[in-house]
Amino acid sequence: MELLQHITEVVKESPTIIVYLVAGLLLLFAGLYVFKGVQFAICAVIGGLIGLAIVDVVGRNDLYYLAAIPALIFGIIGVLKYKVALYIAGSLCTFVAVALWFLKRAYAMVRESVAAIPDTDTLLRLWLEQVKEKGDLSAAAKVVIGEQTALVLQDVKTAIQFLERGLLIAFLAGIVIGVLALLLGDYIVILFTSVSGAMLVVSTADRIYDLPEQTYNIALGVLAFVGLLLQCIHKWDRRNVKRERRETKERREKRERRR
Repeated sequence: MELLQHITEVVKESPTIIVYLVAGLLLLFAGLYVFKGVQFAICAVIGGLIGLAIVDVVGRNDLYYLAAIPALIFGIIGVLKYKVALYIAGSLCTFVAVALWFLKRAYAMVRESVAAIPDTDTLLRLWLEQVKEKGDLSAAAKVVIGEQTALVLQDVKTAIQFLERGLLIAFLAGIVIGVLALLLGDYIVILFTSVSGAMLVVSTADRIYDLPEQTYNIALGVLAFVGLLLQCIHKWDRRNVKRERRETKERREKRERRR
């Protein structure tokens, strides 16, 4: 009962986690099927998630409707440009998955020593504020978490630097996976949708109940593997069905020619 109450409170504070959870489950267990069937919708969802994440990070929860703008733009791209949409979806799904993992690791570096940073969103806001302050971490910390951080800024700085490296790695990984998605097709789509879906689901659970880093990583790995396996099995089953239908059709055509 207490857990249900806690979940309800978290959802009220940040309704976007419902969107993250639904998108994560779809990508995790039906990524290839959903992606190839309604790529425009996938692109629109990705655009909407980016918009919602920006709104969450800047702390303007009253401006959720602005997330419709990137959702509309990405949706139009998904309708009109298949190859471009495939690259965008592959790149962004990979970027989000890798970036969230590095964000969790960076937060783990400061969670014990800096009580003023209660969650990963606050750490991400701190990094964005530092960018606005042209690298002045002290000024950024005063804006985001108050004056008490003077003694622990070194810990925060280390975590921020780790996060920045992680975002760069996520950016490069997104480019690589986007290109591979264009070249290799289905199995790369299965890979990045499984990992991205697992990351969204585990990150949602982490926001509801702060998961220890080891538990977070184990849950991520297990979910990604299960999603990958189930999607591959589904693909193989569909391929076998298509082959059987094709062979049945060929046999029927041969019988008709003999007649």
